[in-house]
Amino acid sequence: MRAILSPEKGHCYEFGNFRLDPREKILFRDGIPVSLTPKVFDTLQIFVEQAGHLLSKDELIQSLWRDRFVEESNLTFNIRMLRRVLEDDVQHPRYIETVPRRGYRFIAAVTTLESNGELMAREPSPAPLLEANQPVPSLESSIETRAMSEQRAVATGGVRAILRDNPARTIITASLLLALVVAVLYLFASRKPERVTDSTVKSLAVLPFKSLSADGRDDYLGMGIGETLTTRLSSIRLMRVRPTSDIRKYATAEKEPAVVGRELGVDSVLDGSIQRADERIRVTARLVSARDGSLLWADNFDESFTDIFKVEDSISEKVAAALALKLSGEQHIRLTKRDTENAEAYRLYLKGRYFWNKRTEEDFNRGISQFQQAIEKDPGYAFAYGGLADSYIGLTFYDFAVPHESMPKAKASAMKALALDNSLAEAHTSLAHVLVNYDWNWSEAEKEFKRSIELNSDYATAHQWYAIHYLTATGQLEEALREMKKALELEPTSLVMNSFLGATLYYMGRYDEAIDQCRKTLEMDPNFAVAHWHLGLAYEQKQMFDAAIAEFQKSVSLSGGSPLMIAALGHAYAGSQKKQEAIKMVRQLDELAKRRYVSSYEVAAIYVALGDNERAFQLLEKAYKEHSFHLVYLNVWPQFKSIRPDPRFQDLVRRIGLSG
Repeated sequence: MRAILSPEKGHCYEFGNFRLDPREKILFRDGIPVSLTPKVFDTLQIFVEQAGHLLSKDELIQSLWRDRFVEESNLTFNIRMLRRVLEDDVQHPRYIETVPRRGYRFIAAVTTLESNGELMAREPSPAPLLEANQPVPSLESSIETRAMSEQRAVATGGVRAILRDNPARTIITASLLLALVVAVLYLFASRKPERVTDSTVKSLAVLPFKSLSADGRDDYLGMGIGETLTTRLSSIRLMRVRPTSDIRKYATAEKEPAVVGRELGVDSVLDGSIQRADERIRVTARLVSARDGSLLWADNFDESFTDIFKVEDSISEKVAAALALKLSGEQHIRLTKRDTENAEAYRLYLKGRYFWNKRTEEDFNRGISQFQQAIEKDPGYAFAYGGLADSYIGLTFYDFAVPHESMPKAKASAMKALALDNSLAEAHTSLAHVLVNYDWNWSEAEKEFKRSIELNSDYATAHQWYAIHYLTATGQLEEALREMKKALELEPTSLVMNSFLGATLYYMGRYDEAIDQCRKTLEMDPNFAVAHWHLGLAYEQKQMFDAAIAEFQKSVSLSGGSPLMIAALGHAYAGSQKKQEAIKMVRQLDELAKRRYVSSYEVAAIYVALGDNERAFQLLEKAYKEHSFHLVYLNVWPQFKSIRPDPRFQDLVRRIGLSG
């Protein structure tokens, strides 16, 4: 493999407004030194010296780490840091181009210059380089420092010139110029970022804070800090704050904050980075205008990890101050409210939510473990009980657990959370979910949904679950549509909200509109299995069986073989008179049921399509005993339309608390 990191050379390189000096190991931007870690500098040197050439990941790793074995994530980290320093956009690169499945290429024009005093005026020594695993300071947070350096360089250069050319006037002139330097430096040092008037910024998005650890071990912490700040800034109700579900997809995206802000339709964006070293934590935060990318506020925080709450308090308060928000006493309390004083319990809770958001069986169980440990550290931590309830609900909803085993635990956890803090809208929503889908306690479920929305009308999931699980199931379809539109209004970029609006239209029999809505969702993410599932359901009701089968096949593949999707595919085969393929799906589900839970409800629908109503009713009775989640849709699920007049069907409807 060719060596691509050359020995130190006697020349330097210019590209854009940067100059790189390999001998001195310094990168200058507009003449100002930029501090880089040694490995990040070496990575940049390789790119610059091999500008225009495609470099494979293996070549880069071999040159940077030679005889050491390192994971690819170390290289990814270095490139991410370079893009941050160069202010490069991965989608529209000016410097580092990613060539999918092949490697990287430095695409900027590079000029080679001799490294001597005439061509490169030496600046004061840069700040001490950070250790190899430390973060690169935010360039935006150093704007004023750079300006001061520029003024200092200009002024001191003038002093040197006068001392050289006018020795007779040295003392007087130098004194005047030095006084000017002091005045300029004082002005820059005392100047603070201008506060933005509250008429300027009406909306905000808090991005997940980037973890600067190469192994990604603190990714959960960056996501958690972003979510906590979102909750706090939302609580004061003085501006619109994008919910975490809208932001989560940007956790790994390498986009400039202003670009993200424009995509989300907000006025400003708060983002930052975190790094842990043993029990110390360093957090860098900045508030950026989405309109022009200008810096509104920035700060650095170095604390012990046990003081992470202090960091979050400071960021919340300083952002509010930067936006000139006038807080009442109650709003200030909400802005700095802590759900636990135990830092370890908080860390475990953040890990639990991180796993919960991945929506896999393994991660739901990992989340349960983290929430349980958080509760052991702080038995009064209401949010940890809420996370535990949501994890058990997730296991059941996605058919990863038998309802009788998981839902009583979900209910107990939600009720404990509310016993500790009855103002938690999320816990009221979780409890309502259990009351509808497992207890079939319709009146109490409605009260809990309404209470959740009353406590936090901006909680989109409350509107969504109320629409889908209660209003749709009870046949209040126009009201369900209004609630789903409200949920989508709150989270317009959420795949879940977009897809379930399509599902609501499907239940209303508005199949063409459902198809259009699901297609719009898939334009946002073609790999979202739930949208393919909903789209297939709508196609099936339009008798477009080939299209439906194609969508269900995609949903099965993308979901990793979800029983829900397999059953939908089986039903479409049966409806299109492909009986053998339908029976094959039934057998596949029967085999799957020997290893894990498979809801009898979905299998019953296949037998209805095959014309075997007796077997269908046997399975529906089994679903009743299982408390299958989807049983609540008996009255609106089109697949059961042909058997609704049967007295057995009406009896089942009555037993789960729905009118016939």
